[in-house]
Amino acid sequence: MFKKILALGAALALVFAASAHAVDMKDPYKVVTEVATSTFDKLKENKDKLSDIEFRKTLIREELLPYIDYKYAAYKVIGNQLKQTAPEDREAFADAFAEYIVASFADALGKYSDQELVVPEYKSVGTDEKLVNVKFLIREKGKQDLVVVFSMRKNNKTGEWRAFDMVAENISMLTAKQSELAPLIRDKGLKEVTAMLEKNNASAGTVPLK
Repeated sequence: MFKKILALGAALALVFAASAHAVDMKDPYKVVTEVATSTFDKLKENKDKLSDIEFRKTLIREELLPYIDYKYAAYKVIGNQLKQTAPEDREAFADAFAEYIVASFADALGKYSDQELVVPEYKSVGTDEKLVNVKFLIREKGKQDLVVVFSMRKNNKTGEWRAFDMVAENISMLTAKQSELAPLIRDKGLKEVTAMLEKNNASAGTVPLK
C-alpha cells in the first residue's frame, strides 16, 4: 500500500513540480496542463541534482504547493472533528500537513526516470463548475500507462483552481491520508497529531504515522 502511495506522490510531483511561471489559475485544465508542460524540461535539466533530498524538497515546496489546495485537503483529513478544533490548531495542522506532503513527494521524486506525460485534450469548464477531474497518462517504456486523475477545486472567493486530490490505480491520495491520520486525530487529538507530523517532518521521515 505504501509503495502505491509513493507512486501516487511521484506522479503528482512529476506533473506539478514545474517552474513558477504565469499560470492561468482561473481554468483547471490550464492550471494542470501549463504547469505540466514545463515539468519534464525542469526535471531533465536538474536530473543530476535529484539525488539531493533537500533540493527535491525545495523544488516541491516552491513549485508544487502553490498549485495544491493543501489547507482544504488538511481540513478534509480532520473531517468531523473540524468544528471541535480551534482555528489556530487547524492552521498549525494544515502547515504541518503541507510539509508532510512535501516530504512524501520529495521521496517519490527521487524515483524519476524519464517518464513521459500525456496531457489531456483541453475542455472548457463552465463558470458554475466548482469541482473538476482532469485525467493524465504517465507513460514509461516497458510498462503499462498509469492513469492519473487530478481533482481540482475552485476557490469561491478568488475563482482560482487548485488540486486537492489525485487518484491513480484506483487509490485516492486524500483517502489514504484520511485513513492514516483521521483515526489518530480522534484518538490523540489534533494538537498531538500536529506534533507527530512536525517531528516526522523534522526527521525527513516518510513512513506513515502510527
